[in-house]
Amino acid sequence: MKRTLFLFLTILCVLETKAQYVGSSEIPLDKFTVLDSAQMKFTYLFRYNKSYDRNDSDKSMVEDKQCLVIGNSISKYYSEYYFNYCERVMNNVLNIPMVDGACGFEIFKNYPFNKMTVTDQAGPYSLGGNYKYEENVPIIHWEIESDTTTILTYSCQKATTTFRGRNYTAWFAPEIPSNNGPWKFGGLPGLILKIYDENHSYTFECIGIKQLEKPEPIKFYNLLYTTLKRKEMDKIYRRFFKDPIQFWKDVRSELNGQITASDLPKMTYNPIELE
Repeated sequence: MKRTLFLFLTILCVLETKAQYVGSSEIPLDKFTVLDSAQMKFTYLFRYNKSYDRNDSDKSMVEDKQCLVIGNSISKYYSEYYFNYCERVMNNVLNIPMVDGACGFEIFKNYPFNKMTVTDQAGPYSLGGNYKYEENVPIIHWEIESDTTTILTYSCQKATTTFRGRNYTAWFAPEIPSNNGPWKFGGLPGLILKIYDENHSYTFECIGIKQLEKPEPIKFYNLLYTTLKRKEMDKIYRRFFKDPIQFWKDVRSELNGQITASDLPKMTYNPIELE
């Protein structure tokens, strides 16, 4: 019982954005396909309001360190904390837990085909498997404003938008000629170095820019994925948050009777994409 409860609570530590990535399935780092290679790496600090125990707004905010690598045709956005955890597991270093805010997802943007692939390494111990969905690279309608600021020595200009139910302010660097940015954001005449929603529930801020000494392969890890659509993924998460006990009974029948509602922290579904 203690082992089961510990596993369940560990999974809940990775409550994330929409898809609200719940889970701590380790990526087999030795099984992958190389899609492209990157010369630059941009590191972002991602702060977000996790979806449970939100009585104390300060304690409810967690952090993840995330990376954007950009190739000639494909970019990848992923959690460095999550990747480092998977590396430790691969090397049998098991005494260091996963960082509370680490996110088990990867986002690939394929610009020649205008496609985006989102993978969710939820794993069999949380949402019943690993998932992926594909959609067009979103067209975000920006309003570019005259305000400026400086981030990491780069002069940045302000832009605002509404994207899938949230209002955002972004700061982009025209000196960095890439229309990319953290997570799904992009479409500005310069790389987005900082972006946040109006309630500061989700904040991405670039904290490092690195010219790589040698090209870094952009890897797609070869897991067994269930392919679905974005809104189908949303339904899975809504079902989980509505009744996690019943959800677990459905996907992990061997846990029936081992976990009760009293074992769970209070949770709410707080996706970054509201529509």
